[in-house]
Amino acid sequence: MTDDRIYEVLVSAEPTAAWRALTDPGTVKRYYFGTSPRTTWQVGSPIEFVDEEGDPQIVGEVLEYEPPRRLAHTFVATWYGASDDQGSLHWEIEPTDSGCRITLVHRGARGQTREGSETADGSRQIIEGLKQLLEQDAAA
Repeated sequence: MTDDRIYEVLVSAEPTAAWRALTDPGTVKRYYFGTSPRTTWQVGSPIEFVDEEGDPQIVGEVLEYEPPRRLAHTFVATWYGASDDQGSLHWEIEPTDSGCRITLVHRGARGQTREGSETADGSRQIIEGLKQLLEQDAAA
């Protein structure tokens, strides 16, 4: 059984800043459990979220890349050494009067696996960490 999980935050930062925060490896590392994306961002290309040692913790394929609005990729958790298909992550950035709305939809999450049970809290922590980072940077 799979779930679709939806997370949304309103951020007082410009959509272009949110886009950079989703795609710039150095910025991603600040809120994405110390991992950063390694990819060309071309649709169909591989994507890996790697830790400090360069070991992939998440692997997948880029499904959508439409700056500065949409980003999606498949999500295979590898942080315990085996591959656990956790569906796909779909990010959307929409401008608002005071900044932007960022939505994360985790499609096809398999909550019954060890990795899947961790992704519910993990996704919430990631989007909240992204919001905090963007608002701190906007205030600086």
